[in-house]
Formats: sequence, C-alpha cells, structure tokens
Amino acid sequence: MKKIALIMEGWKHFFTFAWPAGILQRIQETNEEVNLYIFNSSGSWNPDKDYNMGEYNIFRLPDLNDFDGIILDLNNVRYKEIRDYVVKAAKATGKPVISIASELEDFYYVGIDNYGAMRNMIAHLHQVHGCENFWFIMGSEDNYENQVRAQAMKDYMDEHGIYYTNDEFYYESYEYHCGYRGFLNLRALHYKQMPEAIICANDNIAVGVCEAAAKLGYRVPEDFCVTGFDNFDKAAYYKPQLTTIGHVREEVGYKCMELLLDIWKGKEIERFHYTDTACVFRKSCGCIAEDKIDQEQHAKDQVVYGIETADFDEQILSLEYELMRCRTVKEMTDWIPKCVTSVNCDAMYLVLDEHINDFRKNDGDYDRDFLEDEDFHITGYPAKMLVEFAYADGANLTKEGHTIDGLFPLFEHEEGGKDFLFMPLHFRNRTVGYFVIRNGIYLMAKQYLYKILNTLTSAMENLHKKEKLEYMNHVLAELNIKDFMTGMYNRFGYQKLAQRLFDEKKVLKENLQILFFDMDRLKNLNDNYGHEYGDFAIKTIAAAILKNCPPNAVPVRTGGDEFLVVQEMLSQQQLEEMLENIREEIRIKSEKIYFPFPLTVSIGCVVTDMSTKKQLDDYIREADEVMYEEKIKKKMAR
Repeated sequence: MKKIALIMEGWKHFFTFAWPAGILQRIQETNEEVNLYIFNSSGSWNPDKDYNMGEYNIFRLPDLNDFDGIILDLNNVRYKEIRDYVVKAAKATGKPVISIASELEDFYYVGIDNYGAMRNMIAHLHQVHGCENFWFIMGSEDNYENQVRAQAMKDYMDEHGIYYTNDEFYYESYEYHCGYRGFLNLRALHYKQMPEAIICANDNIAVGVCEAAAKLGYRVPEDFCVTGFDNFDKAAYYKPQLTTIGHVREEVGYKCMELLLDIWKGKEIERFHYTDTACVFRKSCGCIAEDKIDQEQHAKDQVVYGIETADFDEQILSLEYELMRCRTVKEMTDWIPKCVTSVNCDAMYLVLDEHINDFRKNDGDYDRDFLEDEDFHITGYPAKMLVEFAYADGANLTKEGHTIDGLFPLFEHEEGGKDFLFMPLHFRNRTVGYFVIRNGIYLMAKQYLYKILNTLTSAMENLHKKEKLEYMNHVLAELNIKDFMTGMYNRFGYQKLAQRLFDEKKVLKENLQILFFDMDRLKNLNDNYGHEYGDFAIKTIAAAILKNCPPNAVPVRTGGDEFLVVQEMLSQQQLEEMLENIREEIRIKSEKIYFPFPLTVSIGCVVTDMSTKKQLDDYIREADEVMYEEKIKKKMAR
C-alpha cells in the first residue's frame, strides 16, 4: 500500500477541496493501492502570528520518510520559516515531490497555465477592444501565481510597444477589498487619465473594482473594461457579468496523482505541467456572453444553501451549549456526532498531548511549581500522544490510556482509495493535539470542518483553563495553611485540619495519638555553625516526619524547631516502628552531609481520652511535657 502526503494551506479558513478531490478521483479510476494523507492548515488569515504558528505546526506532525510521494501546496503560506521547513523536510526524503501552483526548488510543478491565460486576456482587450491604457490590480506581490500573471502582461505589452509604468500595478491580496482600495488608490494617482481596461488577479478583486467605480459614478464597460480570473459563481451572476478566466481546479490534483503513478512506474517526466484555462468573455469587457446562465437554478441553489447554512449554524449552537457543560474532553467528543448530524465520515480520532489532563491527575498534593512546569509543545509534537477518542466504521474504539508513537499503524488502511485528513488543535501557539477524519468528503466539500473544530478547540481551552484555575485555587489554599520551609501545615492548617479531626473524633468517641517533636541543640547549631545549618536540620527533621507519618495524619510545624503530629490510633508496635524510622532517617541524612554532631529529636506522645472534657490544646501541652522529660534526660546523659 503506497501513501501520499498532501501538505496544504487552506484559503483563509476554507478547505481547498479541489486538490484531494482530483487526487482521489485518479486513484479510484485506476483502483490503485494508494491512500492519501492530508495535513491541512488555516494559518493564512489570522492577524495573530501565534495562532497561525499553532496552525502551521500540523506540517511538523508527519515523518515524510513514511510516504511514497509528497504533494505541497504552500502558495498561501505567509511565513518564510514555515515554507523553508517543509521544503527542506520534503527534499531530505529523496521521495518524489510535487509543488502545486508554486515553483519550489527542484520539485515537480503542477498548476494552471497562469502565463498563457493572462497573455490571452490582455491580447483580447488589446486586439478586440483596442485597449492600450491599463491598470492592474493584483494579489500579494510575493505570491508565485500573482508574479507569473503580472509578468505575462508586462511581456505582452513590451512585445507590442504598449507603454506602462510600475505605478499602474497595485498589489495587495486576493480579497474584495483589494479591488475596492486598489481602484481608489490608482484613481488618486492617475486621476487625469482613466484606463481603458482594468485587469484583476481574480473575480473577488474585479467585483471590488466595479463596486468602487459605481460609487464614483463610473459604468462598466462603458467607461472602462474590467476582467477577473477563476470564473467562480460571482463572475457569472454579478451585474455586469464579469469577463474572467475559467479552469477546473480538480484537474491540478488529478494531474499530481497521474505524475506520481508515472514516477513510481519509472517513467521519465518533465518538471513543469500545466492544466488548461479558457477565457470567458462577458459584458464587463463589452462582449456578449456565450455561456448560458440559469438564474432560476442559481436562485434555487441560494435558497437551499441558506437553509443548509442556517441548519448547520443551529447545530453548532447546540454543540457549543453541550460542550460548555462537559467535564472532560472525552465527553466533548461524544457530543460532536450527536449535535452535528452532518458529520458523516468513516472514522474520527482525537489525539492529544497528555498534558491536557495535567490538572485532573493529582492525588491531593498540589504543587505550585507544577503550574510553571505545565507546558505544551510550540514546535512539533510529543513523541508519545494520547488517543482520547477513536471511532471507526460504526464502532467506538476508545481505550483508556491508549497512547501512540507516530502516525502508523493507527492510521493505516488495508484498502486503497482512502483519505485521512489531519487538522491541528492548539491554544494559540501551544499545540494540544490533532483531529483526524477518514473519508469525510462531505465535510470537506461543505466547508463545515473549520466551525466544528474551532468550537471543539474553544471548549477544550475553556475546560483546561477552568481545571487550571481550580488547581491554582487549591495551591493558594495550601499556601495559606502550609509552612513554606518544610511543607508541613502551619498554625492556620492546625486550626483548620487538626482541630477539625479532633472535633470529629470526639463526637465519635474515638481516641487520637498526639506526638510532639523538638529538635535537640538547635541553639548550639545556629550559634556555632550558622543558621544555614539550623535551617537544613529543621528541613531534615520535617522531611523524616512527613515521610513516615500515616497518610491521614496532620503534621504541623508549631514553632522554629517544634513539630506536632495528630493521628489516628496506631498499635504500640506500629508507633514504635514509626518513631524508630523517623530517627533513623534523620541519622542517615545527617551522616551523609557530615553534620558537626549527630542530629536528634526529643519526642513526647500522649493518647487522648474522648470521654473527658479535655481539648486538643490540653493534650498538646501534655505531649510537650513528656517530650521535655526526654530532653532533660538527654542533657543529663551528655
């Protein structure tokens, strides 16, 4: 089974469906044992670079060495570092690489014939309509296709002696606003001489030009011709109907697959390959449209589209509401097919960085340093990731704790003609995982994916923030009741926990053990060796007590070198073992660091009698007295 990686950038947040559609069509026609893996980003539209980088990180997910062929569509990627990374990674594999719509290094090229198309358009305006004075409103100046289109027109004018200057070219984007602003800017610059024709890089720009011109009282084509490119519906149904350049975009994907099949068979092929284009002449250049426009069918399609869109928006609102109520990411994935009925695909997977569960995986021990350590990948993905949700062929395949290392074998399929679409999940530039669908053609064609994924990501981020906030609140609460130096409870902790435990046991008539610890010779240590030794001794004793006291005990630092433990009853043997372990732990640690004299503690222990009226403070004083008796004996012995 051969595998193809298609790395592509959507147009804004729209999925460029034509490429995979054409590739799959060619695979299915020939019944080839080939599967398509699509890694799709939508990082070209957001002004937040951190967000865009989170999108582009999906390009770092696959190991391209795992694939037999690679197809790249990087024409809309704005960041050079991203393009350079993908090109370098693809080139390093030694596998055949095809670039769509952009000439990259030594890769094969497949795209529409931009040069020939634009030469034909300007030739028509010049030879049929006698135009010799042009304005050009183009897309981004660094866009490869845009550069080729501009060069084609300059070459034609140079060859035919048509005078032009570079300030008659306006570059911005492929959006409607580029046409609107471009017309106003060029008019301000050349107001004394309006053009005979305005050639636009696409239909969006052409519509913007016509709208701006109409607001200033100009008429198309009476005052000047306007042309577009792409022959989308807006060109046919706008008034005036736009002269444009038509092409079948799916043919680009089809040709890519055809080339790979030939390469795998060992055939020698040329580097550059072009799909056909055709000029479509209509009223905006003064021609009579030859293509028939079915206005009634278009109106019907618009009505149906409006109904479908409204229905989908309602499903998204329902999904947002249900996700808001979910307590785990797993619950969220269950709601997607329930709320969005149009999610019909063969399989759906949610793969996450295990950090997503960090603030749910605690055992009651809240560490403030953990808040700073919590992190997601900014570049690349973790080696091991959690399969949070897996649904395939009508069955829920999710397994608790299922992790994967790499994409395969989880995303392999025994039959050819399948496609897997990988989409990034990220909180701005922090990558949290990826979402995968298999054979979700309907979702791709209808452009439903972005809204579904964006809704899920927003809900996941809100849940993660909520869990982190709850964790922070626990940390703050513990900071209030814990001693910073030792990690034991402080006076507030004593009042909140030890006193509560005592009150509960008094009601139940169940006795407790009260242990009072006091370090021996702390003053001597501080006076002769410094407070650093004293602090270390206090930490050593506290650590030994914390390590060896029962889990449900309440250990408290009551003073500089005084410690208290309130705990449920242990047998005499258990108690003696506990105290011996504490002393041994202290002895071993003091020997390891060559303490100036053996580090020891004096201990007093009493048992409460819940049948009396004595309070916790009374028993603590008694334990203190027992401890003091032991300390006096030690002094006398020394």
